[in-house]
Amino acid sequence: MKIRQTIFLLPLFLLAGCASAGGSQSRDLDLKELCTEEQVFQYADFEWGTDSEQLFKQSSLKFDEKDLGQGDESSTKTYESKEKFSLENAESNMDLEFSDGQLSQVSFTFDIEQDANTWIQKEVDELNSLYGGGIATGLGNQIYQWQGEQDTVLQLTAFTEGDESATVILSVASMEYSIGS
Repeated sequence: MKIRQTIFLLPLFLLAGCASAGGSQSRDLDLKELCTEEQVFQYADFEWGTDSEQLFKQSSLKFDEKDLGQGDESSTKTYESKEKFSLENAESNMDLEFSDGQLSQVSFTFDIEQDANTWIQKEVDELNSLYGGGIATGLGNQIYQWQGEQDTVLQLTAFTEGDESATVILSVASMEYSIGS
């Protein structure tokens, strides 16, 4: 009887192991996590001005430094999450930007392959419902911006390629900790 149970359970364990090992897992990006109750735009509990070492210790996410060809003397460092985030069937890694060692921006870059204008409009409508009417600007590209407290901003920038595809960058930033501030 034990052999029969083991033989029956073995394929289930193998299937579960393959499912967890195969493909990269992603977590849903909740747009509500981009703003605090105090109307400060930031990602979840990633506080502006936090240094990278402290942020990496407090986060369950793992990050790799991105080489942007800026050299070692650059006051800006960018890190990319190993885990992917999902927003309406599009995936992105999280990028963290540190200026002078302090967190200044969190961004997600999505490549939308089909029906980009509909995807963008849906996300803009959702952000407007959460955070009020954003300011829309841009010639050729679409830029939507929402102002938060403590000199913070939420921005969705869409680089469209016809009606079907686009690269969309969704970011939150602190002007206080950005370059040149």
